[in-house]
Amino acid sequence: MKNIKILKKIIDILLDGKIHYFCEIRNYLIFNNINYYINLANKLGLSIISKSNNSYQLLNSFTLLSKSIIISHLKLKTIKLIIIPIVNSTNKYFINKLNNINSKCCVCISEYQTKGMGRNGKKWINSFGNSLCLSVCWLLKKPLPCNTIGIVIGIILVNLLKELGIKNIGIKWPNDLYLRNKKLAGILVEKISINNNHYYIIGIGINLNISNINNLLHELNNNWISLIDIGITINRNILTAKIINSIYYWLIFFEQNGFNYFFNLWKKLDIFINHRVLLHSQFYDNNFICGINRGINQHGAILIETNNVIHAYYTGSLYLDH
Repeated sequence: MKNIKILKKIIDILLDGKIHYFCEIRNYLIFNNINYYINLANKLGLSIISKSNNSYQLLNSFTLLSKSIIISHLKLKTIKLIIIPIVNSTNKYFINKLNNINSKCCVCISEYQTKGMGRNGKKWINSFGNSLCLSVCWLLKKPLPCNTIGIVIGIILVNLLKELGIKNIGIKWPNDLYLRNKKLAGILVEKISINNNHYYIIGIGINLNISNINNLLHELNNNWISLIDIGITINRNILTAKIINSIYYWLIFFEQNGFNYFFNLWKKLDIFINHRVLLHSQFYDNNFICGINRGINQHGAILIETNNVIHAYYTGSLYLDH
């Protein structure tokens, strides 16, 4: 889209967070309609303010994604990397391209998703440049349970973020990352089989700096948190490369060694373990299942004890039973 290209040029000028005057921007505009691009930026979760002296400032400055920087930090340079500034969904991008994918691992990253999705059809809120939105397309010849892959990815991300100095982070089944009892990141795994190829499309969204963006606050609730809220600022390009490196290494390990290693890690990271919980799912007559969270089984299903009987459930949204 032409207007997106122009907006990106304007953002390039404003990225330093300093005040810039209209004369610096007007050469990129069509019909000098700066207000159109400010409104467009705000819809994408940016905060560009206009001042009375015909100047403009980006309040939430950030670093744009760079393919060259990310690749320079990848351990395996043959991983196919795609960067799209604005896309409907990085997962949907791969779903529409599966017939052309024959690589073991492909990665799509975006500055902003217009229709980002979480689990169970929920909308994923993101902000241009202030969230990390990526999908990994993992090709297998032998299928594996989606539940276990999602749990493995959650554990991989938690351990990586801990290595980067982020403490008190855990997982809410099956794969939402929580920090200080608020949601920091989400994972969506979709599996599509074509002939003898099994594609696992792993969508990851991490909140880096969205809490102070006023035009998003009405869509958020008190259950969300960003890394900036705990004083953590991470270069998105380096973080992206570290995530790709970790996912590649540990998914190969998972393929070769099975789920048992990760199964043994789960209890240490499960934030609701041995707590009373509610599980809601349309697959269980759209009712709430109440009981005590007893962890997971070897297939990644959650185990809920009700009336001294433990049942396994493979899908649903989990909540604390207050």
